[in-house]
Amino acid sequence: MKFVYKAKRDLDGLLDGSIEANSEREALNILSEKGLFPVSIESETDSHNLKLIFQQRIFPTRVNAKQVVIFSQKLKILIYAQVDLLQALKIIYEQTEHNAFQKIILGLHTDVKKGKTFSMALSCFPSVFSSLFVNIVKSGEVSGKLALSLEQINAYLVKQESLRRKVVAALAYPTLLLGVGFISFFVLINFVIPRIGSVFQGVGKDLPFITKSILLLSEFSRKNFWVWLILGIVIFFVFNSRKGADAFKLFLSTFKRKLPIVKRLVKSQELAQFSLSLCLLLKSGISVLKSLEIATPNIEDVKLKQELKDMWGKISSGQSFSKSITLVSGMPDFFIKMIAIGEASGRLAEILEEISLAYGQQVESDIALISSLLEPLLILFIGGVLGIIVVAILLPTFQITELVH
Repeated sequence: MKFVYKAKRDLDGLLDGSIEANSEREALNILSEKGLFPVSIESETDSHNLKLIFQQRIFPTRVNAKQVVIFSQKLKILIYAQVDLLQALKIIYEQTEHNAFQKIILGLHTDVKKGKTFSMALSCFPSVFSSLFVNIVKSGEVSGKLALSLEQINAYLVKQESLRRKVVAALAYPTLLLGVGFISFFVLINFVIPRIGSVFQGVGKDLPFITKSILLLSEFSRKNFWVWLILGIVIFFVFNSRKGADAFKLFLSTFKRKLPIVKRLVKSQELAQFSLSLCLLLKSGISVLKSLEIATPNIEDVKLKQELKDMWGKISSGQSFSKSITLVSGMPDFFIKMIAIGEASGRLAEILEEISLAYGQQVESDIALISSLLEPLLILFIGGVLGIIVVAILLPTFQITELVH
């Protein structure tokens, strides 16, 4: 094993280096034999892990959700096969091709080897493993049913990833249309219009209003290109800051609530995810209040999240979940009544699973509806914008043709 050390020799300054040893005690003895006085010493893997955790806190690693799904699936299979956790992590580490995620698995392996519980090791990487993931694992460790907990987590992540893929697939074509439309508009305004405009202005004839407007827009865009670039960079950094991101999320949340179809889709998606999270946590033996505290932060709707947080106090003071949920504005009657039935029957987790399925189906139908409406609307919008530019070019062209004749 390699150890990294900092040591002094007499009154000299600090010396940095590394040595091979079987244990920390042996490493200290080797340094003493060399006449060095150790100031600090740690294994290279520990040093690597501390740096990795620090990097995660300051610059969180972006790991694809699919990587976490694959990780939970492989770990579940290995634990079910009664493979030791350390050995299981080593096997997954060797099979992982994603460099950033491979480092995280190495960090987990090192922490567990040092004596930390698996849930404690996972909690060091909050940008990768959610509080829900960590708490379900913790529950499995306490109950001695880690394999079952991992199976539940994997099922949850698979459902979440499936829903995300459906949303992405539905928006892929409209996004492509919008992208192609924007590029076409940018090329026309910044490269095509200026060349044609110089020809039109050389004719000396008064140009149509629409052509003048397009020429002015083109000139403004070209002269202020660097302003737009700087503005884009500023907006990017503002939205990526915590305060800026929260403000944008609040604006987006409020905006989405104003659009009828989108409002229903967003609410159905949030309730499907919230119900499934609560179901999983309750099945793991976690209390209702603790489950709510874990599941609520995963909600993207800022207003709904805050109202659910306000509800915690009511439940902690002894009020039932079904009564407290009525205080959340806009909560559907179906959801409230089903929660009441689940509490009364003692089958709250099972009822929440059914609620999640119902809202999941609603999300799928809303996605199909929005996609079918969005595509023709985008085609009309892009066609209209590009059509105006074409008309602005053709009108003076016809005037020039008339002058020639």
